[in-house]
Amino acid sequence: MEFTISFIAKAISIVLFCIFVFNDRNIFAADILSEDQENTAIEEQYDRDLSSQELLEKIDSVRGYGDLSFSFDIVNVSYKKNSEPLKNQLSVKVLNNQSIVKFESPARSRGRAMYKDGDNMWLYIPGTRKTIRVSPLQRLIGEASNGDVVGVSFSKDYFVFARGKEKLHEKLVTVLSLEAKSKSSAYQKVKFWLDKNDSYKPIQSEFYSRSGKLLKTAHYKEYKRFGEQIMLHKLLLVDPIKEGYYTWMLFDNYKIEKIPLSFFSKEALKRI
Repeated sequence: MEFTISFIAKAISIVLFCIFVFNDRNIFAADILSEDQENTAIEEQYDRDLSSQELLEKIDSVRGYGDLSFSFDIVNVSYKKNSEPLKNQLSVKVLNNQSIVKFESPARSRGRAMYKDGDNMWLYIPGTRKTIRVSPLQRLIGEASNGDVVGVSFSKDYFVFARGKEKLHEKLVTVLSLEAKSKSSAYQKVKFWLDKNDSYKPIQSEFYSRSGKLLKTAHYKEYKRFGEQIMLHKLLLVDPIKEGYYTWMLFDNYKIEKIPLSFFSKEALKRI
């Protein structure tokens, strides 16, 4: 079954994109201290910058509205080597750590819906009686993993264990190495490159498996103002494992709106 799932939200703390202790910790840093010890040491070293927690909140702020319920639309175009591009249009509603994704097009996918509650995910396909549980393996491979990459709440689900500066595209940037707080997170380690000269907006991020294998690279290509907030508008996700596999995601029409809690459940997927 093909899961062309793409949705963003802090609520999808999934993100899911977004467990784990690498066997080779040199990918990120030498020794990992406890969360409190490491964050304290990091912040003392970079006391002139924002704290590590504030930087994580900056990352989340371009992908959602904190604890407020909101909605947005996604156009998702996936490319595979020697295949025609696959385009999906999705509508998303988010409340805290819950989200509902509805497939609007193409016609063969219209009516499908997905519910995400924390680290759990279900898919509904019209004509079937039951919702389908998306397994951890399905979430880590193919299109299903896109939702985890863009939906995680980094400020709540991860902590910074290494921080520094390096050049990216001839620009000096801030680099954060993150580790998941929960072993149920889809990605145990994440690395971010942030533009210090542009409100610490993400430029690039990498998502790793428990073993330290790079599973996904995200390039943050464009931001756009929606109301009073600057949000992520264009994202390029590259699959480093499968040559020629990549996905463009266009996020649009962000808006804060009241969404009842009763709207979010796997049982409600059939009524959407």
